[in-house]
Amino acid sequence: MSELVGRVLKDLLEQEGDALLESPQRLETVLLDLCPDEHRAIRLILLGLAGQAAESWRQSDHADLNQITTALSERFQTQFQIAPRFGQWIAEVWGIALGFLPLSLEPRNIFAEAEEEYRYALRAVLTQGPLTDSLQTELKRLQKNLLIDETDASRIAAEVQAEKTQQAQAPAQDISWQPMFKNSLEMHFVKIAPGSFSMGSPDYERQREDDETQHSVTLTRAWYMQTTPVTQAQWQAVTGHNPSDFKGPDLPVENVSWNDIQTIFLPRLNALGEGSYRLPTEAEWEYAARAGSTQAYYLRDDASQLDARAWYNNNSLFQTHPVGQKQPNAWGLYDCHGNVWEWCQDGYHGPYTADEATDPLGAAGGLGRVMRGGSWFCNASACRSAARGYMPPETRIRLIGFRLVRVDDSLLLGGQT
Repeated sequence: MSELVGRVLKDLLEQEGDALLESPQRLETVLLDLCPDEHRAIRLILLGLAGQAAESWRQSDHADLNQITTALSERFQTQFQIAPRFGQWIAEVWGIALGFLPLSLEPRNIFAEAEEEYRYALRAVLTQGPLTDSLQTELKRLQKNLLIDETDASRIAAEVQAEKTQQAQAPAQDISWQPMFKNSLEMHFVKIAPGSFSMGSPDYERQREDDETQHSVTLTRAWYMQTTPVTQAQWQAVTGHNPSDFKGPDLPVENVSWNDIQTIFLPRLNALGEGSYRLPTEAEWEYAARAGSTQAYYLRDDASQLDARAWYNNNSLFQTHPVGQKQPNAWGLYDCHGNVWEWCQDGYHGPYTADEATDPLGAAGGLGRVMRGGSWFCNASACRSAARGYMPPETRIRLIGFRLVRVDDSLLLGGQT
């Protein structure tokens, strides 16, 4: 979410002027207060301040902006021994903050990109056998160049090792193309094949929460999962009104409570005579969202490609977006990461146990009802496949929507489940 820090810097300079630049410590304090999760981006901004980025832009006299950006980028790379992406980011962010460059709306998670570059290099090295002294030296050089500290380097190494183990041990899952179904409301559903998976997150997963205890889950029956969150047009067709804060027929419906879904929407939808529908269980939701992936995000341990699959606070412009615009997973499910949190059937009762489970359904009650997937407002970490949230079932906020499961698929495939 590094673009947000740059925008905050621009706003601060417009409000306080050059006085803010005279105290690096105060600038750091203010930025950390406003963007507490962006330590690395703030570090780059302070490197730019130390490297006289502001003075260099102001002395440019509006010459060729691309040439100035390139020159500053190369200077910062050499001066601070950092990767090209970081030098360019410093040059561009200071140019934008000072009004020399237009405000960019193209999001890039440069730190996730750097982690993926390091992860790729580590994978390549480990395939060659034991680490030699020269390879270790080269990895250390790359680690420094990519601004990856020892904690993150250890975590990435654990992820790569676990990835190799999981690939060798993971049970086979059928994630081939599956039959589709569409009802009269243009709700599309895809058949999800049964199988087993590791639910939750491993201890080394970055920014995991304590309630994500990893455990083995088996789902014994196939089901039909809606390919997108329920839209405002679909909600309005069933209920006759649209409660959403962000308006648009193809936007996900939000500002609906778990109780609204259970007492208003589902009874009316099921009365249409097109089958029976319900919310997914939390296990069904995660199994379907993963589609065979064991990583933190779909097919990735980092957020370097999350922009292609999710609307979250790095690219959403802090609003919802039409469903189905991002890349789907292998089962053809869209928006499993971001856009809106999605209500699940389960009650929330704190951390999972480590016990194996078959067709689990969290008991009713508890602290609230589970929601999954993250939203347009969330950091990348809340959009991880294992990330959990919960709210009281009467909660109506613009962050939460839902998707459905079609219960009785015997009519679709002659009793095959």
